[in-house]
Amino acid sequence: MNNSNQNIKGTWALGDYRSIGRVIAPVSAKLIRLVNVNSEDTILDVACGFGNTAITARRKGANVTGIDITPELLALARVEESIAEVSGIEWREGNAENLPFEDDSFDIVLSTFGHMFAPNQERTAKEMIRVLKKGGRIGFATWSPELAIGRVFSIVSKYVSIPSTPLASSPIQWGNPDRVRELLGGVKEIFFERDTINYPILSPNHYWQEMTTKSGFMIQLIQALQKENNTEIESLRKDYLKTLEPYIHDNVVRMGYLLTIATKE
Repeated sequence: MNNSNQNIKGTWALGDYRSIGRVIAPVSAKLIRLVNVNSEDTILDVACGFGNTAITARRKGANVTGIDITPELLALARVEESIAEVSGIEWREGNAENLPFEDDSFDIVLSTFGHMFAPNQERTAKEMIRVLKKGGRIGFATWSPELAIGRVFSIVSKYVSIPSTPLASSPIQWGNPDRVRELLGGVKEIFFERDTINYPILSPNHYWQEMTTKSGFMIQLIQALQKENNTEIESLRKDYLKTLEPYIHDNVVRMGYLLTIATKE
């Protein structure tokens, strides 16, 4: 494993994603409905994280494999699988840029805010298409660059050196339809849909507290700033919350995202 992937693996291992996972769980359900998952499908969930999408697909009766680079997240996914009272998901440790499967292995390939953080976008896209059967469906959810999470990423990247972080490959470009069309060679019938997920908060600062104690990337960022210059943390907090301000209404952060569905030629 190269240093970039090793660093990203360590970043995700720092987080505690259960509360975050509960909030974004409806995105998995919508993605699976749009892709039209049924009990006869073989499904790969790429960068499956804590297992939201894989578990939701398994509850539909599909034959599901979830793959992620971080063993700590896979351990959490197994716990979530047990709580959901489902079984039979194959959890694999692996890299989205080098999927350990034969060509044409799956009916459906999915990812929910996961594959977008792999460093090499072109290689990741090719791998996801490679393991998909001809006529199979690929579907994923990604944060939109011009909305809340995308704008926050842009602010955060100004405070740290990003070559070895999940922001290094501009992951929010996966939320740009023009960039997605460039990446998804060998597909047809590309469909895009925009939607919003509401993240409940008591106050803007509650959201900051949640992210800086639960998100692996934000934990790592704060640790780096503490080593360099503590005054930058308060500056970052103010910029972060100012950026989010237009998206906070009625005690929720409105987080816009892009759904992409396509069929392999």
